[in-house]
Amino acid sequence: MKSHRQPDSIWYPFTYSEDIQDDPPVVMDHGAGVYLYDKQGRGYLDAIGSWWVSILGHNHPEITDAVKAQADKLEHVMMAGFVSEPTLRTAELLSGMLPKGLSRIFFSDDGSTAVEVALKVALQYWALKGENRSEFVGLAGAYHGDTLGAMAVGMIPQYHTLFHQRFRKAHFANSPYCYRCPCGLEKQTCNAECMDSLEDIFRERGESIAACIFEPLVQGAAGMRVYPVKVLKRIFALCSKYGILTIADEVAVGFGRTGKLFACEHVKDVPDLMCLAKGLTGGYLPLSATVVKEHIYREFCGAFPSERIFHHGHSFTGNPLASAAAQATLTIIDRERIPQSLEGTMAHFRNALTSLSEFDIVGDIRSAGMIGAVELVKNRATKERLPAESRLAHRIAQRALDLGLLVRPLGDVLYFMPAYVITEDVIDNMFYLARVAIRQTLNEHNAT
Repeated sequence: MKSHRQPDSIWYPFTYSEDIQDDPPVVMDHGAGVYLYDKQGRGYLDAIGSWWVSILGHNHPEITDAVKAQADKLEHVMMAGFVSEPTLRTAELLSGMLPKGLSRIFFSDDGSTAVEVALKVALQYWALKGENRSEFVGLAGAYHGDTLGAMAVGMIPQYHTLFHQRFRKAHFANSPYCYRCPCGLEKQTCNAECMDSLEDIFRERGESIAACIFEPLVQGAAGMRVYPVKVLKRIFALCSKYGILTIADEVAVGFGRTGKLFACEHVKDVPDLMCLAKGLTGGYLPLSATVVKEHIYREFCGAFPSERIFHHGHSFTGNPLASAAAQATLTIIDRERIPQSLEGTMAHFRNALTSLSEFDIVGDIRSAGMIGAVELVKNRATKERLPAESRLAHRIAQRALDLGLLVRPLGDVLYFMPAYVITEDVIDNMFYLARVAIRQTLNEHNAT
């Protein structure tokens, strides 16, 4: 079933070299909707939107046509003294969708870069105001990208420890990890006490802190940790109380994933800065945006030779091809009233996810909009973790691939983030295949 021999020169991300030897990556040939097809024509149901970017499905005809049409006109122009029509139109469309108050858009390349831009803006903003604020606050379990600045404010040990030891100027509050509450509370009695740790940091270091960065409502790479709206409200309230800028990392959850167009819309607060990427182009080409409130932008306004200029840019900033994809994607989102029009599909998705509770190894089921996840445990009653060497979630994912279902675990968490074009019948099939994969893997595991 696996594809032909592949060149040894490719260094794959987040992949153990031994896994490549045992299970070479599948060479994909084409896609359609929620399916990918390999070189042999075998289909795979893409249950994770190919790392969360494919929100409108693979090879969407409208987005494909937009990119093709732009390729016939202009592939690139630098965005310094020049700009393309698709970039202008993308900015116009995005401006009309953003929460009220977010008025300025800085385009860059990917999610990590959008975060880097936000961090640099926050640092320079305070410097221009004459304040020496050079520290950041994040949450344990956070993931904001893989560049050095983004990793400095992330806090997943296996990803970030090495880099924190060499490059870090950040503090971390507790993770709002409800299944394993850092305060030992049950969901019913939670009053966002986990953010007491955030206030402790603000109280001690507030005058040195430039901004607080967080993934609103869902900590993605940590295992799709969905947390209550009350926690998000308290983060905003504490930042307001202590005069700390807020950076909402909506790279993964923006554009409808959580049931709102932007996850921050689950509360009435609007962040000072917001980072967007992934679904912005429907997964076609890299493009990101860091959007800010007007009062922040105004600090950077000044004529030559003023220091009030933001020295940041990329060769491919505002690339016309990526912007054409984004323009088409945003047009579809607006026309099809996403995510409001998906309420029924999301409800069906949420209900179907609960079918995985039949397995004793499923300790927690969590969901928000079109994000669903189950945390696997050794003992459901005690929440005892699986032995690391079992790699059970990885083995389930490999078995699922044999069955034609593409999932990729996050540690002991299996998650599902399919494209919005998925139908209820396909949702049912997705979770049927997941149950088969779990059952077969457990039978094999118990037999050994």
